[in-house]
Amino acid sequence: MAERSLTAPEAGNDMGNDDAIGGNVSKYMVLPSGYCGQPKKGHLIFDACFESGNLGRVDQVSEFEYDLFIRPDTCNPRFRVWFNFTVENVEESQRVIFNIVNFSKTKSLYRDGMAPMVKSTSRPKWQRLPPKNVYYYRCPDHRKNYVMSFAFCFDREDDTYQFAYCYPYTYTRFQHYLDSLQKRNMDYFFREQLGQSVQQRQLDLLTITNPEDKSDLENSVMQKKIKIPKLSLNHIEEDGEVKDYGEEDLQLRHIKRPEGRKPSEGTHKSIEAVVARLEKQNGLSLGHSTCPEEVFVEASPGTEDMDSLEDGVVPRALYEELLRNYQQQQEEMRHLQQELERTRRQLVQQAKKLKEYGALVSEMKELRDLNRRLQDVLLLRLGSGPAIDLEKVKSECLEPEPELRSTFSEEANTSSYYPAPAPVMDKYILDNGKVHLGSGIWVDEEKWHQLQVTQGDSKYTKNLAVMIWGTDVLKNRSVTGVATKKKKDAIPKPPLSPHKLSIVRECLYDRIAQETVDETEIAQRLSKVNKYICEKIMDINKSCKNEERREAKYNLQ
Repeated sequence: MAERSLTAPEAGNDMGNDDAIGGNVSKYMVLPSGYCGQPKKGHLIFDACFESGNLGRVDQVSEFEYDLFIRPDTCNPRFRVWFNFTVENVEESQRVIFNIVNFSKTKSLYRDGMAPMVKSTSRPKWQRLPPKNVYYYRCPDHRKNYVMSFAFCFDREDDTYQFAYCYPYTYTRFQHYLDSLQKRNMDYFFREQLGQSVQQRQLDLLTITNPEDKSDLENSVMQKKIKIPKLSLNHIEEDGEVKDYGEEDLQLRHIKRPEGRKPSEGTHKSIEAVVARLEKQNGLSLGHSTCPEEVFVEASPGTEDMDSLEDGVVPRALYEELLRNYQQQQEEMRHLQQELERTRRQLVQQAKKLKEYGALVSEMKELRDLNRRLQDVLLLRLGSGPAIDLEKVKSECLEPEPELRSTFSEEANTSSYYPAPAPVMDKYILDNGKVHLGSGIWVDEEKWHQLQVTQGDSKYTKNLAVMIWGTDVLKNRSVTGVATKKKKDAIPKPPLSPHKLSIVRECLYDRIAQETVDETEIAQRLSKVNKYICEKIMDINKSCKNEERREAKYNLQ
């Protein structure tokens, strides 16, 4: 397994010490958890050690899902947007889901239909993924960071696939382009080296203008300067004059930040102090623009105070950029405060809902326990009292009394009964015009053959129940022996014989097994046996009541 490139973690990374990301991954193979064999196809190899590459960590969530962590910008750990990496050692038709889990942007074009870029060795042209496979959302499982997930299917094993945030444009390509422009020796194009970056790369200053106006442009930029105080809060100007701090303060001084103070407080207060003093001295305001003659002074070479003035002046463009940055920071601060207040209100509402939900859950548990105890008491009373005597008198129960009592405790869960399949010919025996269904239960052969041509599970179950128990028994019984809740003063009726109920289910199972082999469908159709028998009992009672009404009406006439 290839090792991750070992570099120091980014300074100031706000992801925490435990999740600090080092350099880019280099030929990093992800093996399943607990896998000890040799790597094979399908064990993805990630690589980002190339120019413009960015991928700091890879975590395998499942066989098809991977969490990817991107590295922050240089010297700016709060911004994490760009990603660019390659994937190889894939398997044909392998489907994966990549989650970029530590985005820092709250708003992204991924919400409006933009999609990441992808290319491969056999198809070197960049293409966008289908937008329907891309999702951008805020995930609570990743410290409420914004997550971008996209699904992808590898179609060629020998290809190396590359994914990127958008079209990559490298520094080397840009330098080649500038070199090609410089070789043309165009009069209106000027290239100068302004300095070097943190990583010692060249920073170019490009000037595109008329050659005749170049000298006038440089003079106007250098001459038009504005007087501003030093970026320090330790010194105060008096009587509108700039205090001379000497040669040691010519450069911007770095004030030591006291302990417990945020890094941005000093800069924020310094900018506020600069703007306040500028408004006081020159009558400026952030919402109104003033004439250049009131703000900018021209420095003539013959002035005696030229040296002292140079210490406190900056170009106009820099001053305007400073004002724009300050206004943007204020606007962002207002948005953050509004979002914080909105989030606080949502948290308060969720806390109230969670409290109510907890109370409802505890109350539901108490009701369930009480219901279970009541069912146990009712089943014990029904199993030890009149129900057994009634079965003995009518000779409907041929099994011993202890077994009958044990079966009554299973009546509450009869809907989940699932009998084991058995050969039909071995179970149903014909003898003297009778059919033996099992457990000593015999039915008429002619009625049994008529039952087999009955259409529908409901009609089949109801007719079979009448054949086994009869209407006189059914109208005085119930399936579970529990009183109905629709009537307050309802009296519970004796339950039906459990072994006869099992015979009904076995017969219905044999019938259904001849139509389908889907176990889910069989279990679903068998679960409605109790419902069908209850409907039949209600129909019998309803017909009996109608008959009684007709007899009473006839007697009255």
